[in-house]
Order: sequence, then structure tokens, then C-alpha cells
Amino acid sequence: MSQEKTDRTTERPGAEVSDLRELGPAASGTRAPIDPRALDRLYQLAIELPVDEGAARVVQVFLDGVAPLLPQLALGVCVVDPAQGEQLVELRLPDGALAGTGHDPSRLFPGMAHEEITHLSEGLTGSTFHVGSDDTTRANVLTEPVLSRALPLLEAGIKRARALERKAQSAAALKRLQAQVIQTEKLASLGQIVAGVVHELNNPLTSIVAYADYLKRRLEARDDGADDVERARRIGEAAQRILRFSRDLVAYARPTADVPAPVQLHEVIDRALVFCEHELERSGARVERRWHADLPCVLGIGGQLAQVFVNLFTNASHAMAGRGGQLVIESAFDPDTGRVSITVDDDGAGIDPAHLDQIFEPFFTTKTEGRGTGLGLSIVRDIVTAHGGRVTATSTLDVGTTFVVELPVAAHRGSARPPRA
Repeated sequence: MSQEKTDRTTERPGAEVSDLRELGPAASGTRAPIDPRALDRLYQLAIELPVDEGAARVVQVFLDGVAPLLPQLALGVCVVDPAQGEQLVELRLPDGALAGTGHDPSRLFPGMAHEEITHLSEGLTGSTFHVGSDDTTRANVLTEPVLSRALPLLEAGIKRARALERKAQSAAALKRLQAQVIQTEKLASLGQIVAGVVHELNNPLTSIVAYADYLKRRLEARDDGADDVERARRIGEAAQRILRFSRDLVAYARPTADVPAPVQLHEVIDRALVFCEHELERSGARVERRWHADLPCVLGIGGQLAQVFVNLFTNASHAMAGRGGQLVIESAFDPDTGRVSITVDDDGAGIDPAHLDQIFEPFFTTKTEGRGTGLGLSIVRDIVTAHGGRVTATSTLDVGTTFVVELPVAAHRGSARPPRA
């Protein structure tokens, strides 16, 4: 006798997989018998589950293995990953079935008369196994024995796959961290060497500046030495430029005390531009300053703030490499909020919208191997936040990127203290 189809779902919240109700005849307290061929297939499936290929692959292989054992049923798995905020749905329909399917976790087979949902065990919160059928009695005695033995395999496989994924991610993160530590040690050693070299250069540079000034004054006293005066002046200016750069470099590399002081951001930015001058010239970028008159000082550590702008200018020069363009640096002050803002705008390649939310995360980078560590913008965010400010970014592919750094002025500084350098 035919039975009218109804859109009915049977759900077993909190039920353990091993406690599924028996749908066929079985002695009390015993497990329903299973066809030996099906049992062999389940044993083989337990061996073949590719736990090293991820949870999605485990679900696919599981359904491919179990579906032939229950050809009259529609099978579905919905796996929720709370850490990633993702939902995986995989379905297998009986041969020739035209039943509608959906990705609603409460009903994967809305076109079938009956759907039973089993919540997977603890550790797989929100994940479910679905069985759809047009036979509301599910009288086939093979169904329960197969599922009662198969579902523990699925749970164990997903858990093992996730554990291996976490292990692989941790190993990759540890490898990146080790590489960064090695690179940091190299830079620290290089900084010590550079500091020694700069110290040795300062004495002869000071002599060059002094003698160039002496020669310029001597030549100025002669009426026929205009060209020689100009040459002496250029020698003195070039030597002074090198001397200033070397002193700024040593001051930037020297460990700073954890004592905030009033800092004029225009001076910090000018110093950062000197450090990035070579990168900007190589990228063909032009620099335009749009300074706010009488910009108030902020309370912070100058060396750390210089690092913020060195990182931003370096990223901008890399984005404009081979394209040229203009780097616009604009300062502003809002007396209502008591905050100073520095806008860094470039005409570079831009950032993919899918990556924009991740650019401040440690070790995230879109640069080629060896070009970036993925720590530059993370350091920028940490330093700015520690100074009581914030940094935001907007970008358009093939148009450019804009970073805005906001910092409170010294009079509005809160209790937050910048971190140790």
C-alpha cells in the first residue's frame, strides 16, 4: 500500500552514534548482525580513509565507501569547523533519485519523505550525519548494522584529519618563526657591524666637512676662484649629508629607552624617507609632502614611530616598482578629537580585496619569496596601537593603496605605554 510523502525530519539531538536505535530485529543487548561482505568493506574503509588529506577528503571517501552498502538511501554529511567558520556539506543520492537537495543543516534532502539526523559526538559540535529515504519505516535490517559501525569511522577520521591539519599548520608556523628568528639575528649582527663602520666613518667625514669649509673660505677670498668655491661647497654638502645619514642610522639602530617623550612627526617622517630614499628612487616614485602647519607633537618613542613609516614607505616603493608613480604623505590635525593623522598614499599595484583584512596579521604576505617576511605591517599595527592610536588601510587593485595612521597628541595621551623596542 502506498503512503503519502510528508516533509518530515526525525532528529536525535545529543545521541551517541553507537546508541542508534535498531531498525531491524536483534536480540536485546546485542548488536544487529551485519553482512560479512559489508563488514569487510568497512574494515577496508577504515584503512583507506585519507586522514592526511584533510577532513573534506575523509568525508568524500567515507560516503563513496558507504553509499554502495546502502543503495536505497540518500546519505549526507554536514561538518562545521568553528575555528575557520566554515561548513562542509557532502551528499550521495540513490541511483536514479530525483530528490531535491539543500545545504540547510536541518534538512539536506527536502525532496524526500523522511530524513533522520544524527549529531556527531563531542569534539565535532554542530556536525551531523543525514539519512534520507522515501520509506518512513526504513525496514531494511542491513541499514542499522552498517551505520552503527560506519559512523564511528567517520568521526575518528574527521578528528584525526583535523589533528593532522593543526599539526601541519603549527609546524609551518614554527618553521616561519625559526626563519624569522635567524633573519633577526642576522640583522642584529649586521646592525652591530654597521654601527662600527659608521663610527669609523664619522671621524674622516668630520675632517672632510671641516677642510671643505676651510678651502671654501680661502677660495672665496680670491677673485678668480668662483668655480673652485662651488666645488668646495659641493664637497662639504655631500660630506655633511653622509654624516647626517650615518648619525641618523646609528640613532635608529640604537636600543631606545622605554620613556615616551614629545615627538614631532614631520621630523620622524623626514628621517624615515632618508632611510628609504634608495628604495623609492629604484621604484621611480616621486615623493610629495603635504604638511599641516604647526602640527602638534605626539607622545611616544621616536625610534619606534620611525620604524612605522620606514615599513610603510618600503611597502609603497615595492608596490610601485616598475610602475613609477607618486607617494603622497599628508599630515592633519583634528582639534575635536585631539588626534594627528598621517596619510600615506601610493600609486602602486594595490591589494586584492580578499587579502585586505589579513595584511596586518603576522607572517601574511603577498610578496614573492625572499621579498617580505609578512611582519612589517603587523609591527606597524602593534607600535601604533601601543601609542594609543590606530592604523587603517584601503586599496584598489591597479590603482593604489592608502594607509592612515592616527595618533593622539601629547596633551591627549592616555595611560597606554609604548612597548619595549
